[in-house]
Amino acid sequence: MALLFVSMAMPGCLSLVLGREMMESARGLPRVEEKLTPYDLSHTFVIDGTELLPNASPKTLWEPIPIDHTVREVVIYFETTVNYFLGDADIRYVHVELLSCEDDGAGNPINCDEANPIYERMADNGSFEPERTELNLDKCLPHGCGIWSLTVDGRGTGWNTGVTLVDEQDSWILRASVIRPCLAFPDDDFNECTPTIEFED
Repeated sequence: MALLFVSMAMPGCLSLVLGREMMESARGLPRVEEKLTPYDLSHTFVIDGTELLPNASPKTLWEPIPIDHTVREVVIYFETTVNYFLGDADIRYVHVELLSCEDDGAGNPINCDEANPIYERMADNGSFEPERTELNLDKCLPHGCGIWSLTVDGRGTGWNTGVTLVDEQDSWILRASVIRPCLAFPDDDFNECTPTIEFED
């Protein structure tokens, strides 16, 4: 308490610095943990069921993923399910691409490096077995910090008549997780974890 009164008597910034240090010491030591930011671009094809043999339809999903120098790892899980295949005329596929891009200043990807995808998979006219890919990063190298663009483009079919025996849907599961260090404080019971980059100037 004596230090608090002394700091109040000090001029301007000096009292603020001392007060902040006292508050931080009273708060307790933080714990370094990992924060996982998930992205889910999964999709199931469903047509209304009025067609005897429904046509395949296209679907494209994408997500901008901010990558900074603190990111340790990006984990991607991917699989597809195609329920039947009618031959060469039956064109169904799922194409996944993760590209390194520049940030336009508003968090949108521009000038993406399409010639050198970070991650790319093509499931062509068939099911793609479940796959988990870990991309370890060392300060964003070799692809660079900025905005990464995750895109999945697919073509499939499926119908939902309410009859379980005949209902079939093509689908894909695509999930990405960005892992970066964060700080958890004891006064939050370590329940909240703030990314360490937010403490940088």
